Amino acid sequence: MVTISSDEERKFRGVPVNSGRVRGAVCLYSAERHKAVPEYSLSNEKAVELELKRFEETLLHCSAELDEIAEKVRQGVGGTEAEIFVTQKHIMNDPKLVQAVISQVVHERRNLESSISEVLSKYEERFASLDNQYLRERSSDIGEIRRRLLGRLSNKKTGIICEGQANCLNSKSRIIVAEELTADMIMSLDVDKVLGLVTEHGGITSHAAIIARSLGIPSVTGIHGIMEIIKCGDDVLVDGDNGEMYLNPSEELVKVLIPVEQVTIGDICILGTPDGMSVLANGSSLDDARQASAVGADGIGLFRTEILFMREDELPGEDDQYAVYSQVCSAMQGKPVTFRLLDIGGDKPLPFLRMRKEANPYLGWRGARFLLGNQDMLKTQVRALARLSTDYKVKILVPMIIDVSQWIEVKRSAVDAIETLNAYNRDNIEFGAMFEVPSAFLQAEEIFRQVDFGSVGSNDLIQYLFAIDRSNELVSQDYNPEHPVLWKLLSSLSSTAASLGKPVSICGEIAGREGYPTRLLDSGIHQLSVSPRLIPRVRNEMARYTGVLV
Repeated sequence: MVTISSDEERKFRGVPVNSGRVRGAVCLYSAERHKAVPEYSLSNEKAVELELKRFEETLLHCSAELDEIAEKVRQGVGGTEAEIFVTQKHIMNDPKLVQAVISQVVHERRNLESSISEVLSKYEERFASLDNQYLRERSSDIGEIRRRLLGRLSNKKTGIICEGQANCLNSKSRIIVAEELTADMIMSLDVDKVLGLVTEHGGITSHAAIIARSLGIPSVTGIHGIMEIIKCGDDVLVDGDNGEMYLNPSEELVKVLIPVEQVTIGDICILGTPDGMSVLANGSSLDDARQASAVGADGIGLFRTEILFMREDELPGEDDQYAVYSQVCSAMQGKPVTFRLLDIGGDKPLPFLRMRKEANPYLGWRGARFLLGNQDMLKTQVRALARLSTDYKVKILVPMIIDVSQWIEVKRSAVDAIETLNAYNRDNIEFGAMFEVPSAFLQAEEIFRQVDFGSVGSNDLIQYLFAIDRSNELVSQDYNPEHPVLWKLLSSLSSTAASLGKPVSICGEIAGREGYPTRLLDSGIHQLSVSPRLIPRVRNEMARYTGVLV
């Protein structure tokens, strides 16, 4: 164990999960208080029956618990985030998994705790070893299910290590330091009192990371061994912008990173966006649309339609898709909604679609390439969206466009699909391209002459621009949204769009990072799409930029 003097400032480098900077005292969180799993043999058939009954009761209890958590998340965070816990419930009750545990109890005569531990640990290891990053990070779901079941059986809860001790800050604002960033960990805490999160492990595309971003909690992961270095009550500063944590930060450092005049979301809420600017919402579900409407978003700048597909066991039909999209438009009460066409590939596979294994899926069959290779899926979705045009203005966004010829090909297929409909209003349909591949920026003028609008996906853009896997802790320091090349590219794109009278928005993470909205406005991008919870803060920053709020 590393010993550090009580007043020594020390910097730790990790991977940024969610932006924001905060200083506070630490509470250590243990996700594995039941690491010692009891293991023994069952002596007779009666003992086997009792274990099976315990298993049935435990599944029922934990299923109900996950339902309660999902509803809490749905009301307090959003529908997309709530689906995380619904999915965990389905995995936990999967017939194959359940039968595997039962087989251990019945045929191996092992007690329930050891059977659950062995079966789910094997599942977790299997998922963790997969090449596909999305599936690999789903291993954390298996781990959370295992901990939940064992916690129920042992009556031991995960939680704050220092709870009950004199220096425990369990009832005060705190920064949580834990081994792994998990969705269950976040929701078991009183998130209103959590200032920041620091963990040793946990991918930035994991469920927990999604929730942390939705809640607006500054978060850093990938600081290995920090649980052995830090202790409850330590003074730390979390820099979620740069993926860093400072132990015993100096007052000079605090003044530089966290200015005193910093305004929080709750201090002031500007209800209207300054003229010529828009603060839009990112969303993936009807609940997200309702939340966006409730906080006064100027519209939805990015509705991720693939979430609808990923929830299903089979391809949703045209009528099913139309029903969902229509409800989203209704929830936004006439404000614009931009629907991104199915963005599958990379870290987002479809559970019902067998896709060929790729050595590097981020550079493979995804985005517009996938759509062009699946014409039936493309045309079905376009028809469902175009049907909205009889009642609403609909904006259709095509992901991962690489050049103008690819755009023309996608647009031709989309128009062919629309013309098969009996009823639609062509004047109410707009088509836009997503700029996230450097080659598209080099053909920006040609593309903008063809499209109605553009949207920048900054997350993938930074990844492709600097050849950097942002989830790789070894190279995360090069995932740098401060790099002047990025801002030169954004300024050039917005200038090209303005010269042709075409609007351009940005929907990546940097749109919601503190200080970045102003920089984007200076770069000529005046439409920012962010998580609904970040809208008040982004709008405040825009208002200060224009002098509306001093």
